[in-house]
Amino acid sequence: MSTKVLVCLGVVLCVLVIQLNAAPQAEKYEAYEYKYEVKDAEKQLFFDKNEAGDTAGKVTGRYSVWLPDGRLMTIKYVVDKEGGFQPEVDFQDNANPLSG
Repeated sequence: MSTKVLVCLGVVLCVLVIQLNAAPQAEKYEAYEYKYEVKDAEKQLFFDKNEAGDTAGKVTGRYSVWLPDGRLMTIKYVVDKEGGFQPEVDFQDNANPLSG
């Protein structure tokens, strides 16, 4: 083989070794926050949601739905790398979120 081919192969091998040994970059997250609410007295509808994420990738939130049987179902949750999605469900009997 010619010297040029050997040098090119050497350079390619060095680049591959450097790429394989490079440390993976840490995931970057941006903080955010959002919420919404729907109240429709005519159709007897109510649902809402609040959620926030931090720069470490942890998300906390809550959402509620007024069920046809009159209960208000609320789910509070945390999402993180260690525990994944971790919900807590609560029901409030005889709720009327449209009155407040």
